[in-house]
Amino acid sequence: MIVSEVMTTKLVTVTADDTLSHAANLLRQYQFHHLPVVRAASKTVTTKHGTYTSPLILEGLLTSQDIDLAAALSREHTHGGQSRSWQERRVVEVMKQTGCLVTPTTSVAAAAQLLVERGIHGMPVVAYASRETEEQSPEQELEAILVGLLTRSDLLIALARTMGAYEPGMQLDISLPGGDLTPLTKMLQMVADLHIQVRSIIAGPMKGSIPLVAHVRLGTMNPTPLLVRLKQAHIAYQFADLQSEGDAYA
Repeated sequence: MIVSEVMTTKLVTVTADDTLSHAANLLRQYQFHHLPVVRAASKTVTTKHGTYTSPLILEGLLTSQDIDLAAALSREHTHGGQSRSWQERRVVEVMKQTGCLVTPTTSVAAAAQLLVERGIHGMPVVAYASRETEEQSPEQELEAILVGLLTRSDLLIALARTMGAYEPGMQLDISLPGGDLTPLTKMLQMVADLHIQVRSIIAGPMKGSIPLVAHVRLGTMNPTPLLVRLKQAHIAYQFADLQSEGDAYA
């Protein structure tokens, strides 16, 4: 799975010349933590990821923390005799350069790792295009075209969809003693014989590199025939949504 399959494309942005008051209102209205700072390009841009008729060039990123800091400094300066409020300041005065970017073809796993390692809530998704200059050089400077935004919420929704949470069905957890995949293999053969759709399979948690449980999402609301076969084959399973002892069988 790649970033373009899960990213947000309905973007809320600001320009470098917008006021912090305007940016703060957008953050409150949409409950965001950050806003991309962009400028509009004057012509269609083609990149290896596609052609963009009204491209937005990414110039930076404004976070709620940036505005909070500007407000705190403004209060201190007010006590010192300066009257300019933080609301009147421009985005360009406090925004930061976007140090953490991904492209549409970055793997979701790699993007998730970046979010966790950097401790951030989201990052811009960009496609790179050559910047036109009067003197073309072999090493042309690249411009980052904003094409999306990837957030932790996007990743959680993608995980839920991958596990079939938005489709009718149920989830069984199959025990894998010592990492032995035999119970899972037998269970999948039973599922095939019964013509039950498998929506997803995720192995975990891991003990070292050994999976202990296989989480299988099935596209059926009537698992009884499968459960009978699992019991006959002495395959341990548990309903994922039910945690009582009566829901586990061996």
